[in-house]
Amino acid sequence: MLGPQGSGKGTQAAKLVDRFGFRYVASGDVLRAARQSDTELGREVRRYYDAGELVPDDLTIRLILQEMGEDVGGPGVILDGFPRTLPQAVALDRALEARGERVDLALELTAPLDVVKKRLEGRLYCRAANHDYNTYFRPPRRPGVCDVDGSELYRRPDDYPEAIERRLAIWREQNGQLVEHYERAGVLRRVDADRPVEEVARSISALLERMGVAA
Repeated sequence: MLGPQGSGKGTQAAKLVDRFGFRYVASGDVLRAARQSDTELGREVRRYYDAGELVPDDLTIRLILQEMGEDVGGPGVILDGFPRTLPQAVALDRALEARGERVDLALELTAPLDVVKKRLEGRLYCRAANHDYNTYFRPPRRPGVCDVDGSELYRRPDDYPEAIERRLAIWREQNGQLVEHYERAGVLRRVDADRPVEEVARSISALLERMGVAA
């Protein structure tokens, strides 16, 4: 899954898991879980985190492949948040090739950056169970209070304007090379994500069905 933060990658991935039975692997979740585990890989990850350094690509790929496991006879795996750079994409291709696997589809969700920024700036989460809202598109019934459990709503630190600008600047710098890489491989497809969630989901499902993926 490719696309800027706020393009709906996680939302659409969840719908694809429900409809097609894919396994969902998000690199951020994998790294956080590894950091908290008392395994050899987990201890390696923790050393980099504790030193304030980025986790090297080769270690991240080992964790991703481990989380993917063997999907023999299954519909496949959705990767979200990885690869983020061209070297990561090349390294992932090599690692998958060694397993007799490959990237079948690089799905880019596209949306104007002003729309993406509004989605990110408006995001709110409840402290009790992480229920999500958006002040622009799906506000809670009572400001600052979760509709489900009544807990306080808060904004994550990386959803403030300054942090959003930094994240999108990094994305713009890295995304072009990724898109070119997957275009050359013949697996890039684009879907307009500046539409209602269900409409986007229908477009993605239709694309996968044309590729022969059965629901």
